[in-house]
Amino acid sequence: MDWLDRLSIWAIVILIISSFALISGHVGEARPERAVQQKAVAADHAGINDELDSKIKVIKTLMESDNPGQAEAMTKDLLQKYPYAGQLHMAMGDLLMRKQDPISAIFAYKEAVALNPDFLDKKTPLFQGKKLKTAVAEALAEIDKKIRLNPSDEPMKSNRKTIYYLQRKIAGSCS
Repeated sequence: MDWLDRLSIWAIVILIISSFALISGHVGEARPERAVQQKAVAADHAGINDELDSKIKVIKTLMESDNPGQAEAMTKDLLQKYPYAGQLHMAMGDLLMRKQDPISAIFAYKEAVALNPDFLDKKTPLFQGKKLKTAVAEALAEIDKKIRLNPSDEPMKSNRKTIYYLQRKIAGSCS
């Protein structure tokens, strides 16, 4: 063993010892101010979520009581206020499915899934996979019927690609 090998071995030993000292010095170190900040942020969003959840329940009640006009107006107003709430897009899709417009409903469902992927996760309470599969099947059947009637309809072909996208998303989910 020459002097370069000995030097390399000692350098490795020194690096190992210094790494161990550095790691053991930081073990158990916590930042309580960070946890407090995170809890405060979660508390802020909890109030918004509670308000939004209560309004979504009102929308669902209006849909079930055969008052889709008022439910749609309320949903559109809330979508203006909360554009990134996946639950609202899901409610809009449900409303459009009740109005027998599965193609438009698919776009609302696609937006909801993009904003909140938990709608496709079977392990969460937000799971909507079975409803989405049914909606995709209905929309695909309607689009195929329209394409058979008019084969040169480019917007319908584009809509079919969107439906295939959502179908792949559903198939790749945890369902």
